[in-house]
Amino acid sequence: MLHRRRAPLLAGLAAMSTALVLTMTGPAGAQTGSPPPAAVSSAADPFAVSGVQVDISGGNPTTIRDQAIREAQAKAWAELYGRLVPGGGNPPRLSDNQIARMVQGFEIDEEKVSATRYVGAITVRFRPNAVRDALGQSGGATQYVEPPSRPFVILPVTQSDGRVILWQDRTPWRAAWEARQPAASLVPLVVPDGELSDAQAIRGEDAIAGNSEALARIAQAYKAGGVVVARTDMPANGPDPARGLTVDVTRYGLDGNRENQTVQVKGGGSADELMNRAVAAVGTQIDDSWRREHTTATGPEQNTIVSVPLTAVNDWVETRKRLSAVPAVSRTSLMSISRNEALVTLTYRGDPEQLAQALARQDLGFARSAAAPAGYPPAYPGAPLPVQSADWQLTLLPRGSGAASAGAVPSAASPMASPTSLAPSAPMGAGNMGAGAPAAMGAPPRNLGTLPAKSQP
Repeated sequence: MLHRRRAPLLAGLAAMSTALVLTMTGPAGAQTGSPPPAAVSSAADPFAVSGVQVDISGGNPTTIRDQAIREAQAKAWAELYGRLVPGGGNPPRLSDNQIARMVQGFEIDEEKVSATRYVGAITVRFRPNAVRDALGQSGGATQYVEPPSRPFVILPVTQSDGRVILWQDRTPWRAAWEARQPAASLVPLVVPDGELSDAQAIRGEDAIAGNSEALARIAQAYKAGGVVVARTDMPANGPDPARGLTVDVTRYGLDGNRENQTVQVKGGGSADELMNRAVAAVGTQIDDSWRREHTTATGPEQNTIVSVPLTAVNDWVETRKRLSAVPAVSRTSLMSISRNEALVTLTYRGDPEQLAQALARQDLGFARSAAAPAGYPPAYPGAPLPVQSADWQLTLLPRGSGAASAGAVPSAASPMASPTSLAPSAPMGAGNMGAGAPAAMGAPPRNLGTLPAKSQP
């Protein structure tokens, strides 16, 4: 039988009545804390901080409410800083106005108001780009962890007496995940509802086997960035608190990457306490793993032009796929493309050495290119002008080979190996194929959206 958690009607109405939306008034200007769409909750937003407690006393109800909101924003900023910065520490000193400019909105979770006191719990949502810019200000962090852009679906699978249970019964393992409260999690996790559509998307056997098609279906159903399968063995009569618990955790990304971990949970306490500790331990392990792989530099964004040699039809598609998994790269813009080369503008944070390390973790090589001669003339009248040269070259590496080269920026490529150092080739009969003149191999890529001028007779 399929199970789905349903909140009592009265509790749901009470929650709706307390989730008030306030309009912020203050020196930073008006911002509306409207609730997000129903499909998105604070638990699925790594830049949201939930349940910030405030207790303010004063003589004016309106004044103390505004003061409570400012205090909640400051507390939320400190908590978010600790979530995103490895090792935590003290956040940069920012004024109330500076913090308010980073806030996208807020919600009142609970509040008790009197003439002289305001007690409440507030959820604060921050603007991601504003947070990234502020992390390194005023002596702040030099590195931060880029959280996933979308939540991950968590599939709690139980193996009991030879059965693989995901949807059929509401096991203690699944119940513990359903009861999990939104926490200060770096990787947001979403527990599926367990409806018929979920059971049709993926079976327990598919989850354990890592069936890519089934995993993609359940991820798409919840607009997730990947799937985490948390499998544990459990007797039919429930967990034994004295023995503890072993959980095999596998994280699947949409790009085909996967990571396996084993979480050991010590015994003790009641069965419910054991389940809750196991859920917390798995969440912590997932966050720690994400931190190791997605730490990048703080600081302002900068642009650089890179050339991408293309030797196969799928090279550019694969390069773009790997670039999308590099947290240091904010944006990519294709400038031009030809059969042999693509020119791309990378927008990133940090310095080239840090960028090279981040690219190497996705099996992308990053080396300096030999600069093209300045002011190189057209090869023949009417020939297209050469496009802007690239200072760096980005190459596809075999899967698994990039990690060994992470950390060093390779030396400049030789002129003969750099596509940007080749001169445009002239058409046959242009008069530049005289004796002793080396034949140039291939023309440089042309700017997209332009046509070359016709050659003169």
